[in-house]
Amino acid sequence: MDAAQDSDNALPLTGAQETLLVTLLAKYNDFYQPRPLLTDRWAVAVIDHLGAEQHAALTARISRGPTSHPATVTMRARTIDNWATDFLASHSNEPVTVVHLACGLDARALRLRGKCSDKGVRWVDLDLPEVIDARHRASAAMPSPPGGRGYSYEMVAADATATEWLQAIPADRPTLIIMEGLSMYLGVEAAEALMQRLVSHFAARGGELVLDTMSPQFAAFMNWVIRVQKNFDFQFGYTLSSPAEILRLNERLQIVEGHTFTDNPAIKLLGWQPRVFLWVMSWIPYAGALSRFMRFKM
Repeated sequence: MDAAQDSDNALPLTGAQETLLVTLLAKYNDFYQPRPLLTDRWAVAVIDHLGAEQHAALTARISRGPTSHPATVTMRARTIDNWATDFLASHSNEPVTVVHLACGLDARALRLRGKCSDKGVRWVDLDLPEVIDARHRASAAMPSPPGGRGYSYEMVAADATATEWLQAIPADRPTLIIMEGLSMYLGVEAAEALMQRLVSHFAARGGELVLDTMSPQFAAFMNWVIRVQKNFDFQFGYTLSSPAEILRLNERLQIVEGHTFTDNPAIKLLGWQPRVFLWVMSWIPYAGALSRFMRFKM
């Protein structure tokens, strides 16, 4: 690919939206690990589609260290993939809806297409207009999942904190809401209001809410790193000290399963170096709960 093609395929994202490229790069790097967690071939295809110039520039901006290991991203993605698979399997005899908020350039709809039953799956990938535009521009490398047999796929360009998009989605079937890598980019009031709206809107048939959060300590540290290094232009907002803070938002919410940064079952699949790092972290006060992955019934 020549320089002109590199320029044509580059994705002009800024601010918090630019971090989706960091997530994508982690999945790309995971693909080439001796023991990959995700094996996301679409992430590889998109990074290759962007071209060497943007790939190199992005790599140069990411700080080196244990927290930059691809497992920090792919453990989260693998966990949520597994929970989504469980949800689809438990409702295999009835139609369901899956709403992936802040989908970024994630290929989850493609990774899980084979898990969707022929009873009907309505899959909605939602993100800001500039991100959905980026998905369209990268469609040669990451196409939309094939339809058929009751399966429908839609990309929605909207702010997750707005209300119009939610009103447009019928609450006529059990619904899985995925909020991966979203909560920490919202303010406290916006994040809590969003979760309350989601639970209320889909109350008739219920479903599940899956999300990850950052601890106050981790968010403060990362905000300091961002300010010092000036590699990215955003600050983290919403944080969580305990799942109880989400449970109190609506009495319908019940926690089904949850993991922290250091007790995730996927750790056993990692190489020895990240396993040792996470074992050491598990003994440091507050470090184990730097990041949480949670699954709620709603």
